[in-house]
Amino acid sequence: MIRGALIKTVASLCAALVLLGVIGYVFEPELEAFARWVAERLGVGGLAAIILVTDTFIPPFPNDVLLLVIAKSDLKAGWPLHVGVLGAASALAGTLGWTLGRWLGRNSFMRAVLGEFTAEHENRIRKYGFWAVLAGALTPFPFSVTCWGAGVLGLGFRPVLAASLFRLPRFYLYYGVIVTGVSFFGRV
Repeated sequence: MIRGALIKTVASLCAALVLLGVIGYVFEPELEAFARWVAERLGVGGLAAIILVTDTFIPPFPNDVLLLVIAKSDLKAGWPLHVGVLGAASALAGTLGWTLGRWLGRNSFMRAVLGEFTAEHENRIRKYGFWAVLAGALTPFPFSVTCWGAGVLGLGFRPVLAASLFRLPRFYLYYGVIVTGVSFFGRV
């Protein structure tokens, strides 16, 4: 089960890198213009606010697009700080998503729907819940979904916080992948 999930994750990451590379090659001038426009209008604070909202709620787009904005705009000069700010905003969003999920889990309707499931799988949730949130923190899977689920199912705050902190290295890693992919596939 874990091996299959790992293989799918690696395949998804490779496919995303190739897709980003092809899009970056075909639409490089447009992407650079868009990235400059977004960076000039929003700045790092605006990008962090977008990350906070998209990682708290289910996003309509992958937030890795915002890393592309940093890579293709004047913000790249301060990329270590900017990527860290976005990673920290994402980690905070995970805890906010957990809080919303916790609130939903206390809702009488949700308790009625999930009551037997949570009672039956409580030990498994406590044992593997951290790993589920960690998988959401590190992979392209929507992080907010795992955090909401952890809250609804009653996983404690500490495992969610610990897993959420992995968003920081994930953002640096993905930024590196994006920059490498863009420079590898980019026009000379």
